[in-house]
Amino acid sequence: MKKIVILFIGLILLPFCHLSQGKDDGENKIAQRIIALAPHSVELLYAIGAGDRIVATTEYADYPKAALKIPRVGNANGIQIERVIELKPDLVIVWQGGNKSADIQKLKSLGVNLLSTQPFKISDISKELRQLGKLTGLEQQANKVIEEVEKRYKEITNKYKSRSKVKTFYQLWHDPLTSIGPDSWLESLLNDCNAENIFKDAFSSYPVVSIESVLVKNPQAIIIPHHSGDNDLQATEKTRIWKKWSEISAVKNGHVSVINGDLLHRFTPRVLDGLQTLCEDIDKVRRK
Repeated sequence: MKKIVILFIGLILLPFCHLSQGKDDGENKIAQRIIALAPHSVELLYAIGAGDRIVATTEYADYPKAALKIPRVGNANGIQIERVIELKPDLVIVWQGGNKSADIQKLKSLGVNLLSTQPFKISDISKELRQLGKLTGLEQQANKVIEEVEKRYKEITNKYKSRSKVKTFYQLWHDPLTSIGPDSWLESLLNDCNAENIFKDAFSSYPVVSIESVLVKNPQAIIIPHHSGDNDLQATEKTRIWKKWSEISAVKNGHVSVINGDLLHRFTPRVLDGLQTLCEDIDKVRRK
């Protein structure tokens, strides 16, 4: 699980969404053989009805269930470049920060048609869906998904935008204790709930912090993501470290929440399920 979290930190370090194609021959060809080198890209392709065009992907592409049957051509350690070329894709979707830059450059140098993706906030999901819709000739289906995403996102954010700020500590990992800093995907989700990230002034997007610094900042809520790949010991350790720190408002008042990180950490429409839970948990502080 730690490997997954480390990978995720690398995924969202760039403070912007970058979409570009590595090769442009002047023709708008419809992609029929796609290699998606990011779990979220696989999920987005399925969302618009193009899942059956994916000929390969990488480790951790596990949603929907049909994605588990897709051949794997890489993981956090790198991409099998030769295998990618053998599959003769007409589009390869790469993940800035998630795939090794050397692998991306190698594919680019070989003339592979690349789409580069790096979401930064929920609104970027619509941009990616729109781009994928255009490249696959499924713009109508993509627009329908976009409409649903934007409608629900607006409903969630409107509900909380006028409510009081809640000082929140997001515990990305417990050993070492790691949180979130400014301009990160997860901070944008806290902002959507009108919560205040206690490490918003950190010098990095994913700072390693001390329990003492959390004690000083005294958050009203502590949010701990749990992943399907976590073992029982990891799940227990994540929360146990706070039991002896009753001086912290969140601990004293029972506002240490464990939520589904598989939803919050994936740049797809399902993040809205995670966002809704995140906002509801934070809102409990206001109601007490």
